[in-house]
Amino acid sequence: MKLNWVEKLAMNSPLRPVFQRKEARQLLQLGGEGKIERALEIGCGRGVGVEIIFELFTPAYVEAFDIDPDQVMRAKRRLGDKYKDRVNLYVGSATNIPAKDDQFDAVFDFGALHHVPENQKAIREIARVLKPGGRFYFMEIPSTFTMNPVIDFLTRHSPEAQFTWEELLRKLATAGLDVPENNRRVGLTRVMGVAWKRLV
Repeated sequence: MKLNWVEKLAMNSPLRPVFQRKEARQLLQLGGEGKIERALEIGCGRGVGVEIIFELFTPAYVEAFDIDPDQVMRAKRRLGDKYKDRVNLYVGSATNIPAKDDQFDAVFDFGALHHVPENQKAIREIARVLKPGGRFYFMEIPSTFTMNPVIDFLTRHSPEAQFTWEELLRKLATAGLDVPENNRRVGLTRVMGVAWKRLV
């Protein structure tokens, strides 16, 4: 589901990269150091997340997609010359990721899943493309915040896409992704963690 004009304005504001870098540093702490050859970002927006992934997690290669062609175009302008053949940006959906099974060492989500009405299907896709033992780094906004009357009025999130922290954990576990207690951080407006794909 594409962002409305209020959310797009917020995502493309100069302040968003500041918060996103802070979130990414926290995710790095939660997930620990680890070699990442191939990474994927879902809902890449204008490409700030990809920059941060390269800076903090130092993968050899990143794929990233967004459902909004305008945002992908912005990302290509931002990243094309900087990373050249180390990045692949395209229009796509988290419910149908165009990748073979077990392709990525890490998948990143900086707040995309609560925009996907079929997010259980998207989580299954994330698990499918992760290598066994691979990590899913996520920062999400729980329904306790998104369904607040003021926030809901401004952003109009799809009700079926919203979830509580407990519901998100269940969705991840159902797909074979486990979030240990020491790899999660739960707040009123943000939940974040690192889930590992089960080896069997």
